[in-house]
Amino acid sequence: MAQGSTEAMEQPKNDGSYAVYQYNLREVAAPILRGIPLLLFSRLIRSSLGSFILRMLKKDNDIPCVIRLTEGDLKEWMPLYYPLPEVHDEARYNKQLELSKRFQLDEFAASHTNAMSKEGDFRYNTAQDYVEKYKSGELTPYQVALAVIKGTKDSNSANPMALNAIVQMKEGEILQQAKESSGRYKNNKTLGPLDGVPVTIKEECDVKGYPTTYGTTFLAALNGEAKDDSPLVARLRKAGALIAGKANMHECGIGTTGYNWLFGPSRNPHDLNHFTGGSSSGSAAAVAAGLVPLALGFECGGSIRIPSALCGVVGLKPTFKRCDMDMPVSPSLDHGGPIACSVKDAAVGYAIMAGPNENANECSNHIGISIPPVHLGSFSDSLNGLKIGIFEEYFNDANPEIVEVCSNAVKHLETEGAEVIKISLPHMEEVKNAHSVTVLTELAAFCSKYCHEHMNKFTPESRIGITLGQSFSSCEFLAAQKVRRYAMHTLEEAFSQVDVILSPATGCTAPEVPKSVEKYGQSNLSQTANLMRYVYHGNLCGIPGVAVPVGYSEKNKASGIKELPISLLIQARHWEEDTILKVARCCESNVSHKKPKVYYDILEMAKAEPRE
Repeated sequence: MAQGSTEAMEQPKNDGSYAVYQYNLREVAAPILRGIPLLLFSRLIRSSLGSFILRMLKKDNDIPCVIRLTEGDLKEWMPLYYPLPEVHDEARYNKQLELSKRFQLDEFAASHTNAMSKEGDFRYNTAQDYVEKYKSGELTPYQVALAVIKGTKDSNSANPMALNAIVQMKEGEILQQAKESSGRYKNNKTLGPLDGVPVTIKEECDVKGYPTTYGTTFLAALNGEAKDDSPLVARLRKAGALIAGKANMHECGIGTTGYNWLFGPSRNPHDLNHFTGGSSSGSAAAVAAGLVPLALGFECGGSIRIPSALCGVVGLKPTFKRCDMDMPVSPSLDHGGPIACSVKDAAVGYAIMAGPNENANECSNHIGISIPPVHLGSFSDSLNGLKIGIFEEYFNDANPEIVEVCSNAVKHLETEGAEVIKISLPHMEEVKNAHSVTVLTELAAFCSKYCHEHMNKFTPESRIGITLGQSFSSCEFLAAQKVRRYAMHTLEEAFSQVDVILSPATGCTAPEVPKSVEKYGQSNLSQTANLMRYVYHGNLCGIPGVAVPVGYSEKNKASGIKELPISLLIQARHWEEDTILKVARCCESNVSHKKPKVYYDILEMAKAEPRE
C-alpha cells in the first residue's frame, strides 16, 4: 500500500492550476482476534493495563497525526462540527429550487426510467413492478405481505446458515397494513408511489410497536416498544409503504461485517459463507435476497454503502441533514438513506425520506444556509460534458479484481460522454484518523449511559470500540474537527474542477465468515479499514455518495468459483444527489446482474396466496 508525506508536489495537472498530492493512506496495525482471545482482550483493555494498550494502539496507527497536522499547517484553522457548506451559494440554490418546482414524485415513480439490467439478464422486482401488479388487479398487497412473511421465515430457518436479514416481524400488524393498502387500491385512493410495497427498517430506527434494539441483546428490555415512528419511517408510511419488520444490524454500528450477537450474523445472499458488510447488514441482505425492493439504512462510517456494495444492491448516503434523524447515534456523522434493488428505487426512496424536512428551518438557522428542496432533475440526462475526478493512487488501492471491474465501469462512462480528470486529495491518513476519532467518540458517548450497568452485555468488539472512543481527549476531538474543516476545503477545491469523484466502493469483496466468530464475534481492524477505505470523506464532510453494482469477482479456488459483487462509489457536492444518481443509472444499464444464490421472488410466491 502506498505511503509517504502529504506535501504538495508542484506538478501541474492538465491546466497547471491544481496541486498534486502524494497518497499517504496506511495499513491499520492491530491483531486479528476471535473467540476467547477476543473476549479476554476486551476485558484486558478495561483493566489497569488498558491505558498502556490504548496508547500503543494509537501510536501504531498514528492517531497523533491528527494533532500534528492541527499544530502545524492547520494551527489557525477553527473546528467545524456539522459537515455542511459554510457559504450559501445563491446561484446553485436558486437552480435547485427551480428544478424542485418542476419535480413531481408520483410522475417520476410511474415513469419507465428503470435501467436495472440488460434484456434477458436477471432482474429484481422493483417497487414499480409491485405497484403495476396491484393496479392491474393481478395481485393484492395482502398476497404480497403473506409471501414476504413466508420468505422471511424460510430465510431465517435455514440450517446451519440462516440469512438473518429481517429479524423482527409482527405478522398481524403487517397483514393489517396490507389489508388497508388492498382497500385503497380497490377504491382507487392510494397514498403514494410506495403503496403496498414492502420496506424493511434497520434496527437503529424507531418503528411504532417494535423495540429498537440497536442490535444489542438488552436495549429492547430497557426501552420497550417505540411509541411512535421516527420521521423517516413516518414519511415512508405516508407514501403507503408496507413496513415489513425490522432488519438486522452490527451491534450499535461498531463494525462493518454484519455480525450480531442477538440474532446471529447476517449472511450474504450471493454466498452464505460470506458476510454482508455492515452495519446496515440486514437491510442490504433483505433487498439482495428479494424479500423487499427497498430498505432504510443508516451510516456514520459506510454502513449504507458497504453492505450495499458487498451484497450487489444500490446504497445511497444522501447529504448530511438531507434525511434528518431524531436520535442519531453519531450526531455529526449519521446519515439515513435508502438501500434498494435498483437506482430508480433508491431515487424514489430518497425523495420520500428526504422531504419535506420539518427540521430544515432549524438546521438552516443553525448553520446559516438554506437546505435546497429535493429534486431529481438530471436523473435521466446524458453524461455529455460531465467531469469525473479520479485520484489514481487511491482508486487503485483495492484488490486487483475490484480495480479492473471499476476501471471498466469508468471506461463505459467515458463512452457515454463523460470526461475523466486526474485529481488528488491531501492528508488522507489524517482524514481517516479524524473520522475514527470522531465516530468512536460519538458512539462511545451514545453508549455511555449503558456502560456502568450493562458493559458486559455488549459484544467484545463493541466493548473495545467503546473503550477506545472513551479514551480520546478533548484536544484530539477538537483537532479532528479542524481536520474536518480542512477536508471539506480540499473537496471544494476538487469539485471546482470536477462534477463527481469516483472510486471503488470497498477495498475488498465480501469477507468469509470464519467459523470461530459465531460465539463472540471478531475484531479485525485491518479488514475493517479495507472495507471502509473509500468512505471517510463522505461521512466526515457530509457529501452524498452512492454505491452501485458494476460487476462481480470470479475466482477459481479449490472450493469452486466464487462470484461476489463489486461496486463503484460515486460522490458529489452537497445536495447534488440527482447528479450521482444519474451516473449510477448509467452504470446500472451496463451491468449483467447475477441472481443471488438465496433469492425469493415475492411477486411469484404471492400468486399462491389468498387475495385477502
